[in-house]
Amino acid sequence: MVRLPLKGYQICLCAIRFCPLFFCTLSIGAPPIESVEKIYQNGMQLFADEEYDGALFELNKAMGMLKHKYSHPLRSEVEKQIRITQGKIVVSRYARKDKTEKKEEGSGLLPLNKEAEDFRVQQVFGKVLARNLWENRDSLSTNIPLGKGRTVTVMPRAGIEVEETRSRAFSLRTVQAASFTLAGPNQIQLHSGSYAIGTQTAAVPLRVSSTLTDLTVSSDQPYALMTGVTTNGGMKVICLLGKIALSIDGQSETLLPGELIFALPDGFSRKMNIELSTLIVTSNLLTDFQDPPVYHAKLRQQAMLQAMRTKKKFRTVVGDVKGRENFELKILEKGNL
Repeated sequence: MVRLPLKGYQICLCAIRFCPLFFCTLSIGAPPIESVEKIYQNGMQLFADEEYDGALFELNKAMGMLKHKYSHPLRSEVEKQIRITQGKIVVSRYARKDKTEKKEEGSGLLPLNKEAEDFRVQQVFGKVLARNLWENRDSLSTNIPLGKGRTVTVMPRAGIEVEETRSRAFSLRTVQAASFTLAGPNQIQLHSGSYAIGTQTAAVPLRVSSTLTDLTVSSDQPYALMTGVTTNGGMKVICLLGKIALSIDGQSETLLPGELIFALPDGFSRKMNIELSTLIVTSNLLTDFQDPPVYHAKLRQQAMLQAMRTKKKFRTVVGDVKGRENFELKILEKGNL
């Protein structure tokens, strides 16, 4: 494990494991036990507010940090609270369903048979929920339409891939605990989790928003990228295919395949290079679905070209970012690949 400043440092070849429940053991700026306690407190506050989906996400995140710490004083309490929260989710889900069936006219929710076909589910596994505007969908399946404005929540051990239907502007896939809103044909709001986004056409600019960052992605050719929401309200972005231009409030950066950058509320970090061949086999965004993304063959070709151009030095996982100057980094052993 190493600790590196972000500014002025270039990673030669590294692999990014995009998994919401994966956390590097290196923590910048706070001891690990404090980080676990803070995350647990966040989860308990959400539980008290009856925001059970969010509470489960925070508690699972804490459990991920305690995975191999069997003697940690919080471990048994976190495990217990996860079970309680999962039960609350089931109870509240059926309560919402019962209320929906008995709701009076004027409730504000539109009937499912009137839902717009702005997006369509391409693949799905596990428990994935859809909320807002139309009646609640508590179990999504392939080919179900999703209208603009839908908020989708992906539970642990679940995943979904959706595509914009009218102009095929983009497709999006995410796994594990994640939440996002399909704000428009060219706009996505990411609340939590990690995502693979691609387009088969030279689409109009795509606006991708996180808690505190509004990012515009544009390109004059088909492209694919990965992005994940960071704890400070920004995003981690990796270019997989094509040449993409990123902009935040007048600041701009260009990414080529294999380049990573953090898009933060106050601007961009320095760019880093990552090893695409390792990313292909370690990222559950690419491996957990029954069918690979449509750009998978081109991504493998790009990884081969990159391997011929560069000489491997070491493989790492880049985790979260605390600011423009520091990030989390873990070197992968051969047994982890």
